[in-house]
Amino acid sequence: MGAAALAGVLALAGCSSGGGGESSADSILVYSPQGEGPRGEYIASHAKDALGLDVSFVSGGGGELTERLLAEKNNAQADVVLGLGEAQLNQIGAAGVLADYSPVWRDLVPGEFDSGTGAFTLFSQTPIVMAYNPAALDAAQAPRKWEDLADERFANKFVFPSVTSQTGQAAVAGILWLHTDRESGEVTDAGWDLLTRILRNAVPVASGQKFDWNRVTSGEQPVVVNWLGGIETGAKDNGLDLRVVDAEGGSPFVSTGIGLVAGSDRADAAKRFIDWFGSAEVQADFVKTTGSDTPVNPQALAQLPEAEAALAEIGKQDIDWGVVAPRMSSWLERIQLDILGG
Repeated sequence: MGAAALAGVLALAGCSSGGGGESSADSILVYSPQGEGPRGEYIASHAKDALGLDVSFVSGGGGELTERLLAEKNNAQADVVLGLGEAQLNQIGAAGVLADYSPVWRDLVPGEFDSGTGAFTLFSQTPIVMAYNPAALDAAQAPRKWEDLADERFANKFVFPSVTSQTGQAAVAGILWLHTDRESGEVTDAGWDLLTRILRNAVPVASGQKFDWNRVTSGEQPVVVNWLGGIETGAKDNGLDLRVVDAEGGSPFVSTGIGLVAGSDRADAAKRFIDWFGSAEVQADFVKTTGSDTPVNPQALAQLPEAEAALAEIGKQDIDWGVVAPRMSSWLERIQLDILGG
């Protein structure tokens, strides 16, 4: 998708200009998949109260924002990138979109979530999972592993997240990783065949399209593929008792992070924002209030026992995102041209 098309699908909240426009020490522009709805509202209102900062957002899917950030590399508009997944952050970090910055809370991030770079710091994690409606599908019929979604019995029984979203990209990466050489990063023909059958079984979904929970309630589409928090919120809002699948072989976990955009002319304000947002107090309250992803900061996690327990019930797929990130663009191009366009 080109920059012009991207502009049509991204939502700009507020009236603050980006790093390439008129500067204000009391305002920043944040590019984030979390910029719309309760999460964006929480961040904007609390940053104003705590820091005196006016925060505006450009919102969109993780893939869309990644493309936009790469296109703006030499004319930075954003000041902060927040909530992109590890694969997307590695991609823009390697391209020089981000400036090195170590937040005051970085030392609290466990070693397993060390980004391995000064360009961004990870602050949350969430599994991408399958769930099902037991009123429409009993446990014996439900998928047990990701490969099951390729079976004919699941044709048109689930929606696969748009591959322009980081949820969809993480799910794709997890499926392809089952048949990826760990050293070369090459995916076997069996891997591409598996992904093709899964995506062609799925009900098509356009970027930005709202999920229709009525189809889950009715049993028309009894299986849901989404991030864990999205499934939990959807189930609660629609009175559903969904069962999350602890997939054989594990499910892909997305670790999301935050970074300072290189070339920002409001870097000082952006650094204050990053220091504030990743603190244990803000992270814990953010999750309690908005149902967002589980923090990796152990001081924040200690304040969220239910989230910690839910996370412990889902096996984590061992994916080397350092191998995946540089290949994601070519994988997505093949998916768009040869699978979804075929």
